[in-house]
Amino acid sequence: MFKASFPKEYARYEAAFKAGRRVREDSGPWLGWVHVWKLQIVPHHDGLDAGPTAIFNMGNYEGGEAYLTDLKLKLHYPPGDVLIFLAADLYHGIGPWNIPQNAKVSPEGLTPGRVGNVFFSPASSLAFLKDQEEGWFKDTLAGTLPSSRK
Repeated sequence: MFKASFPKEYARYEAAFKAGRRVREDSGPWLGWVHVWKLQIVPHHDGLDAGPTAIFNMGNYEGGEAYLTDLKLKLHYPPGDVLIFLAADLYHGIGPWNIPQNAKVSPEGLTPGRVGNVFFSPASSLAFLKDQEEGWFKDTLAGTLPSSRK
């Protein structure tokens, strides 16, 4: 979705991710990932981020529409939907959500509620990793050691 919607930004994110990836299992291309565990989210913008941000949510709850307040949009946003937008430039939030009256703990042991997932890249990290080779962060401990590849 990201690559098709924002091809130029994707190439920049992918290059920075490959240079800065710390965990082999992380497929990227975002450098940051946050879980928003059962919080109500008021309108805000993520001014330290750069480029597109992806968000998706999961859980057992009612309500929780996505608001893009600068655009005066209120979007139906059920669990599993993905939004990709410029979170540093657009104020966004999540509408009030409630736990259903008869909600129960899932078979996996999760209590009812809303969990948001946010994938982003800080502008400072993208700048720091610009023009670094793949594996640079781990190889040099973020530039504190000389590269073993030279």
